[in-house]
Amino acid sequence: MYRVRLSLAFAALVALVCIQAIFVYWGANRVNDYAQHSRLASDILSELLDLSANKQRLRVWALQRLMGADAQPDQRARLVAAMVASTANLDDLARRDLALWTELVQRERVSMPTEVPQLVGVAELLHDNIQAVEARLAQLEPLEEGADFPALWAELTQVFDMARGRDLRELINGAIANQRAAVPVARAATERGLDVLRGQAIGMALITLAVAVVLALHLARRLQRPLQRLLEGTQALQAGALDYRVAIGSKDEFDRVAQHFNAMAAELQQHRARADAARRELEDAVQARTQELRAAHDTLQRLDQRRRQLFADLGHELRTPATSIRGEAEIALRGGAKPVEEYRQTLTRIVGGVDQLTRVIHDLLLIAKAEADQLVMHPAVVDLRALLGDAAEQATAMGAPQGVLVQWQFDQEEDDGAEALPAGPVTVYADADRLRQALMIVLDNAVRYSERGGTVRVGLCSRSAGVEVVVRDEGIGIDADDLPTVFDRFVRGHRARAHRADGTGIGLSIAQTIVQAHQGSINIASVPRQGTVVRIALPLPRAQATDEANA
Repeated sequence: MYRVRLSLAFAALVALVCIQAIFVYWGANRVNDYAQHSRLASDILSELLDLSANKQRLRVWALQRLMGADAQPDQRARLVAAMVASTANLDDLARRDLALWTELVQRERVSMPTEVPQLVGVAELLHDNIQAVEARLAQLEPLEEGADFPALWAELTQVFDMARGRDLRELINGAIANQRAAVPVARAATERGLDVLRGQAIGMALITLAVAVVLALHLARRLQRPLQRLLEGTQALQAGALDYRVAIGSKDEFDRVAQHFNAMAAELQQHRARADAARRELEDAVQARTQELRAAHDTLQRLDQRRRQLFADLGHELRTPATSIRGEAEIALRGGAKPVEEYRQTLTRIVGGVDQLTRVIHDLLLIAKAEADQLVMHPAVVDLRALLGDAAEQATAMGAPQGVLVQWQFDQEEDDGAEALPAGPVTVYADADRLRQALMIVLDNAVRYSERGGTVRVGLCSRSAGVEVVVRDEGIGIDADDLPTVFDRFVRGHRARAHRADGTGIGLSIAQTIVQAHQGSINIASVPRQGTVVRIALPLPRAQATDEANA
């Protein structure tokens, strides 16, 4: 996995840096030890030289004391104190140098110089010698005349130069020579340590740099391929290719990123598919709505045309009885007095015209109430058979002047699926006046559009959902193109207009409104020049329907 590789690379770099730090630390300590040894050698040499110089000054003081010159005791004390301090410093420096070399011997497996431990012994001998010198010089007095100066000076020389049977001059001079030789050696060792440290630091830095470059190139190659695939995937998505999928198989973090990328692309593809589907549905809905609006516009245009035709027909229908009434009244008023019988006939014709005008007005009011859902019904139990018989008798009277015969059949059994009704009343729950009006409209149309000598048959049968009134005529019929609009208001087929110029085209619309208000239905089937069949289906009252079902 790339994360593991990256962690290992960082761990390797950290390890190299730590190793470099260890080497630098070890080299720095080694150089520091050699530098410290160089400083200690220089300090020891300085203390030995100071000690040797002060000892010579003390010899001069002793000589001056013996010769009776101005040799003050405090001068002697200062020189002795300086020698004591130098001896103490020399002892401290020698012990520190011994400890340093002891550590170097243990750490680097090097041999300790022989002069290093000897300096500790020299410092102890110097300490004893200074005490002896100080005690002897404290007893020193100026020489008297005739005193043995050589013997006394030889004694003082013995005190100055010997300690524990060893010649201090030889030891100090040897130590000075050794330290003078050790100082450049220590400095050279320090330089070599610095060079080694510098070389180690540069080498480790180069190794670390090389490892870092190798790891960077390796990680870059491992990183470049998946990033290139992801970049190609994003460019493909940006170009709209939502079906593009990034190749997987590396089994690392980028593989999981690619899987998430592919899942995101699939989800985007699904969203786009849903959006396209929604857009198509919206376009279809807009197109359907446009078609509906176009159809509504066409309907409005037809309605406007019908409205114009209605106004023309209404003007004709209202103008005809009004003109007739006006004419009859003007004839009655014209001239002198007329017989009563003539006035009676005139008034009778006026009443007929008023009745015709009233029927037209009532039809208009019925249409207006139906459109405003204010058509009031007064339902009650009605004998449909008796109501249909009365309507048939009225239709017979209307058809007599035109030579049209109306036949009333109590049971209609000519249709498939129809059943004969039992004897007795056939009750429905309806508004008798409204239902009679609907039946009379159908019968009036059947009579009006029948040829002279034709027959109109009226029957009643039983259906599974209730009862059905069937009106058949042998009239002019209705064209197939006009059948879908026979119930539209103010619409008359061209056959109807050709057969009878009068009429408003609202009769069947009124009949449909009344039948539907009774929870029924009205259907028309027709064949041109052969006749028309009108079926009015009405439901039975609930109790009666239940009894018939149980029977």
